[in-house]
Amino acid sequence: MLDIPGLPLPEQVTRYVQFPDGVLGRIVVGAGLDPELPHGAKFVTEEVYEELRAQMCEQHDARVAEMLAAEKDARRQQYEDLVAAHIPEATARALSGHGGPLDEDPLLGGGGS
Repeated sequence: MLDIPGLPLPEQVTRYVQFPDGVLGRIVVGAGLDPELPHGAKFVTEEVYEELRAQMCEQHDARVAEMLAAEKDARRQQYEDLVAAHIPEATARALSGHGGPLDEDPLLGGGGS
């Protein structure tokens, strides 16, 4: 907004938007000056915005946990395959990463493999 000395600034309000692809947004505008939204986007209440945002965070955290668990399983399988191919254990651990610092990650359940 243009700040002109002596001219009062309109009150600013935060509007919450959900776009057609599910992306959420917050827009700060002057009171009564709603922006034109892209086709399919809609204004939502702050409560709906926060609920959708919390759901997205939960889904993200679950997906990250799945990916980390899959990575840990892949490292274990690589280690087992290397040992089965008669690669020394220390070398198999070094090559696969199994039983190393990544397995100590608390997000993965920690405690090594």
